This record gives sequence, C-alpha cells and structure tokens, in this order.
Amino acid sequence: MNKLMGNDGYLYLYLKNVKIPAGESGDVVLVATAPSTSGFSSGEVVVGKIRGDVVLVSVDEVKTFTDDTTVVLRFKESVKNAFEIDSESIKLRLPDGFEWSSVGTPTLIWGDSNWLNDKNSFEIVRDGRDLYLDVKKDAEKGMYFSVPLGITVEDETKAKTGDVTVTISGATDTDPTSLVVARYGEMGANVSAAETPEIIAGKTEQEIGDIVIEETAPGSLIKGRTITLTLPANAKWGKLPSVDTENDIDIDNSKGYNGFATVGKDGRTLKFWIGDESSDDPGKITLEDAEVILSGDVTGDLNIEVGGTAGVKGSVTVAKVVPPVVVKAAATPDVKIGLNDQAAGDIEIVESIAGAIADDENIELWLPSGVTFSAEPTVEVTAGDLDIDEDNISLTDGDSRLIIPVDAESTTASTIKISGIEYDVDRTVPVGSIKVKVGGLAVNEVNDIDTLDDYYAYDDTKQNEDNYYVFGAGDTDEQIIFKRDEDGAFPGDDEVATVVNANVVTPAPGEQKATVVFKVGDTKFTLNGVEQTMDVAPYIKNGRTYIPVRYSAQAVGVAAENILYNGGKVTLIKGDKVVQFTIGSNVMLINGVAVTMDVKAEVTSGRTMLPFRYVAQALGAQVNWDPTTQTVTMNL
Repeated sequence: MNKLMGNDGYLYLYLKNVKIPAGESGDVVLVATAPSTSGFSSGEVVVGKIRGDVVLVSVDEVKTFTDDTTVVLRFKESVKNAFEIDSESIKLRLPDGFEWSSVGTPTLIWGDSNWLNDKNSFEIVRDGRDLYLDVKKDAEKGMYFSVPLGITVEDETKAKTGDVTVTISGATDTDPTSLVVARYGEMGANVSAAETPEIIAGKTEQEIGDIVIEETAPGSLIKGRTITLTLPANAKWGKLPSVDTENDIDIDNSKGYNGFATVGKDGRTLKFWIGDESSDDPGKITLEDAEVILSGDVTGDLNIEVGGTAGVKGSVTVAKVVPPVVVKAAATPDVKIGLNDQAAGDIEIVESIAGAIADDENIELWLPSGVTFSAEPTVEVTAGDLDIDEDNISLTDGDSRLIIPVDAESTTASTIKISGIEYDVDRTVPVGSIKVKVGGLAVNEVNDIDTLDDYYAYDDTKQNEDNYYVFGAGDTDEQIIFKRDEDGAFPGDDEVATVVNANVVTPAPGEQKATVVFKVGDTKFTLNGVEQTMDVAPYIKNGRTYIPVRYSAQAVGVAAENILYNGGKVTLIKGDKVVQFTIGSNVMLINGVAVTMDVKAEVTSGRTMLPFRYVAQALGAQVNWDPTTQTVTMNL
C-alpha cells in the first residue's frame, strides 16, 4: 500500500503458476523487499501450502444412530500415486464396541475407474473393528472416490455414546489421522429450557422459557406416545405453546386442542402426542411462548416435571419467579393484650420490578383476628412514580383491613410507606408475632373471576359444579384447563406477602383487668359485664365447679387455636404456659410437671368439662366462689 497525494493505493500481484521443487513441503512464502527510500514496505506473506504425497480422508455426513448405520467416506490423492502399495495402505480402526458391518461399491469421482474396480489392483477388506485399503499396484491417474461403509454396535457394554472416531493409519500418509464418522446414542430424549425469564407471582400472562425436547437418536420418540409437562401445585397452565420442530418429527395436531390437552381438573399437567417420527437425524421439538399463572406467594425456580409414555423424564427450570412486592417492617415493638392505640412498626411495600402493582385495583393489608387499626395510618409513595389514590384510602372489616387504591402503575419500581400505625389488641389475641398479610387485586389478580374469564375461554355451557376454563369453549373435556372455582384459581391464597411489625406480650400485673362470671346451671356468663352464651351450663361435682373447656380456657385468655384436643387429652397454650388434662385423670401437667387435682376431667353431654379453679390458677387467674349466688368470678 502506498500513500499517493493523500489517498491509499494498492498494487496487486497475480501468482498464476508456482513451481514447487521436489521434496519441498510446508508454507509457500512470498518475500517482498524494498529500499528504505521506497514508498513500499518490506515483508512476507503466505500465499500457499505445499502438500506432500498424502491421501485426504473425509466423511459425507455425520449421522446419529442406535444400532447400525452407513457412512460414506471419501479418499482423494493429493498427487498421483499418493496411495502406497501395501496390504495396509490405509487402515481404519473403529472404537471398542463397534465393527465394520459392510463395504459398498466404491463410486469414482475422478481418476482411473479400471484400477478402482479391479481387485487385482485395489481391494477393501474388513476385519471386525479394522478396515484395510489393500493397494496392489499404482493407478494410471490420480484417484478420488467414495465408498459406503456399514457400522454396527458389536458390544453395547463397551460402545460409548457420543462421537464415533475412526483412527487412520497405514503405509500411506493421510490427512487427517483421525476422523469423526458418526455419533452413537441410546434411544431417548433430553429436555431443557432455552432460557429462564423472570416472571411475576400472582399474575396471568407470564411467559416461560421455551421448552426444548431433543432426541438422542432418530426414532426415539414413537408416534402416538405422549409427553406430559406438570407444573408445581402453585401454578397452572395459561396460554398454549406454539410448536417448532426439526428433522421430520412433529406432534399430532388431531389430538386435543391443536395437539394439546390437560390431565385432571387442576390445570397443572399439559399433554401432547408424538405425530410424525424422525428418520435420519435426531428430532427436536421446541414449545414456544407458553404462559402460566402463578399463586401470589410463589418465589424462586419454576420447575416443570416431564413424563408420559414417550419415555422422556426429568425436571426443567423454565423461569425465575419474583414476588410482585417485597414487604418489610422498620421495627417490631411490643404491644400488650387488651390495650388500645399501641404503636407498631412502619411498613414498606417495595415493587420487585416496575409495573408489578396493577392500576385501577387495590392493595390490601389485613390484620390477624383480634387486632385492629386504631386509626387510619399515613400512606405515601416514597420512591418511584406509582400513583395511589390517597383520598380514598380506607379501613374496612371492623378496621382490620387497610385499602390502598392504585390509580396508575409505575414505570420505575416504586415504594409505598405506611407510617403512624397503631393497633388495638383484643384480650383474646395470643402472645407472639402480629403478622400483617398483604394482598389485593393490584398485586394478586389470579383469584379475580373477571380477570380469569377475560384471560381464558370460559365454557358457560357447563353448569353448577361442572364449570371449566377450556382451551376453546365448546370443545370436549380433553381440552379442559382447570375446574372453575368461584374463589379464583388458587382459593385461599390471597396474600402475596406477610410482615411482622409488632409482638404481642402479656401485660404486667395491674396493667389489665378482666372479670368473668359463670353461674352454676346457667348457660349465660358475663365478660367485663357483657353477657355471652355457652352451649353447656356449669355444674358442681365433688365440690368442684365444672365448666366447658372452650369457655373456661378462653375466659382466662387462651386463644381458640391454642385449645387442642387429641386422643382424650386437652392441651391449653398461653404464652409460655402449656397445660394438659386427660379425660378420666386427676393429673394436670403444667409445662410437663405433674400436679394432682382432687377431681378428674370428664365428658358431659358431648362436651369436655374441666374443673375451672385448676384451669384458672394454672394460667395465672384469681378465682372466687360465692356459694350464695352459685357464681364463680375470675379476675385476670
């Protein structure tokens, strides 16, 4: 290259014929020299390579097989008479476990046809793993020919799956000295995912990664057999996949709905049938653009279990599931049973990704039984551009549920802060964490019937208990996705997160007063002066007042879920106290320590009756008996 008046210039040398002296080998190097005053530079460039007397060996196509196959090898002399005259002019050895099964008729590409077809000049001999090109005299011309050669599996215990590599040796120099001629694979198929996208829990229209099913050998997947894809219990199939296939294999579109059907009525298992089988090469089926819907509390890998009659087995990860929001509390202060206006920790609701909180719907926070908001807390967006309707934030369900309307979804992942939270804690609330549940259609749409009806084809021809979402309304039961439930796709799974922002503790002595009065023979009793009703009246037996266990336990502050019955044994749990009674026994256990009573626990009118004084005293209450009025008064 030369610079001429500021422009690049080029000089081309055409080397049409180059004479190579006998015995030379390696690169043909052009050496250019120029004086220092020249505009040209000195240097070297490789313009060719010298081949010696070699035979080039190649294969037409590398096929995959299971039992036997035929490969076509090509042999081309670099110069005339590159084949050495020898009974092992070229030796081809297969790996252990394989044998040469046949030798076809060679096909001349160019050269001496008489030499190729004359066994007195040239012959191919097979001997188990070894194949010999026996050259008995030189050809009149340079040779280039192909020959079909059969390969079979002689010993499955020795034959290794994967590339079948032939070792090339003998009297003749060859290029290469080893060659992959085929691939050996046992019948079967592998399943994988092309990618694992991030999808959001609690949402419809969540596209998973493409599912790839590849045969290890042609014909592994047999026509009419099935492949099933089963989602975990907290996911259901939504949009059907589209299908892409390679190497003749296909799915049977005459089955189900466009080749697909579901198994069962829970929407978790998708089934399809193999149609056309692969022949020469392993088949490949790719299921693309499929969608799922997910329960609001799913996180982590979404794994699909693969099964069916086609023999494809395994598990494949098709997506990474993130929650729509992450909820955290700034603090977890102690709050006391029976007191109002108690401060709890601020709560932050953080979007996992932009747009995870839907517009025109509500975020809801609901408190456990016995806990209510003392007043409406402050709700504000502290990060991102989510738009909430601050004027219509409200408390419902007896002030146990906070409603936050969303006007517009975010383009930047946003944070909602709820501050100034105060709780009223009923005396029936058990000691322990206050778990706030977070849900609502803004973050969990899969239990909304209108959303589901819009997403799926709903078969309204079926009535009452037989209502289903289907792939196409009016099709047969084989196309059912899942049984329609009036409570949504995942009944009962309404929250997407829970957060603890306070701990319930027992008040110190003198901080709380409660008075409960029972009267013998009367199903009425009073709690702090408010009349309530039992289904069995108290009675006196052996000098002790018996009261139904449920009412006596709750009267001394035991939550209903902490009153347990099992095999004639009653267990009461309150704070750090565990008290146990056994029907027919006068032994009471307090944290495992036996205390003898002077009466026994018993069953009357189908109700478990306990001596109230022992229950109350074991759980820290004071009991007074008024023989005149036949009343028992308990002060807590």
